[in-house]
Amino acid sequence: MILLVSVLALAAVAALFWFADDLRKFVPATVALNPTPTQTITRAPVSVVLVATRPPLTATRVPPTATRAITNTPRATATATFTLIATSPAANPASNAARVTETPSPIPTRVPVASPVLISPTDGERIIGPNKRVLLQFQPAQPLGAQEWYRVQVDFLDRAGNPVSWCGFTRESAQEFPRDFFDDSSPNVRSFLWRVNVVQSGQFNPATCDAPYDTVSAPSDVRTFYWY
Repeated sequence: MILLVSVLALAAVAALFWFADDLRKFVPATVALNPTPTQTITRAPVSVVLVATRPPLTATRVPPTATRAITNTPRATATATFTLIATSPAANPASNAARVTETPSPIPTRVPVASPVLISPTDGERIIGPNKRVLLQFQPAQPLGAQEWYRVQVDFLDRAGNPVSWCGFTRESAQEFPRDFFDDSSPNVRSFLWRVNVVQSGQFNPATCDAPYDTVSAPSDVRTFYWY
């Protein structure tokens, strides 16, 4: 029995080797005639949308800052209240009184100094002699102030007959007329007119009619003397 099985096994093996080529040709053909159905899974199409995005900015981390809560309670502010009370003129007699209108004080002006009074020579007096001293005297109305002078002016005709003036400044009550003007005056007209007034000058010692000055008083009366 065992021998029979062994013989059959050997025979089967020998048959496999003998028909090996035919078997290799037959098996692929059989597989091709009876293919195994393959299950196909149908999926819905997937749409892929590409969105261009800007690269994120670099964030700088800021350390948290401690915030102190203000817990002070605001104080109440006192508000002044004004009440206007309308009163009739009859109820307040004082309101009917005329109000005093303030008048601005005028700017003080300088009070003119009184004019000096002429003493000598007297009006119309005749002086004889070229070497005669001619002293012009006057009476001041009041004492002189700072930088104030008595301005004595004499008007006459020169040798050519032209009108000329001589001026003298003094702080005294008399001024001498120079003797040289006897020869420098007109030989035909020997009259001399003179006057005095108070002036203020910034010069240390004014001496001519061209010296700058400010008039402080009106001129005195004009007198005439004759010098022969």
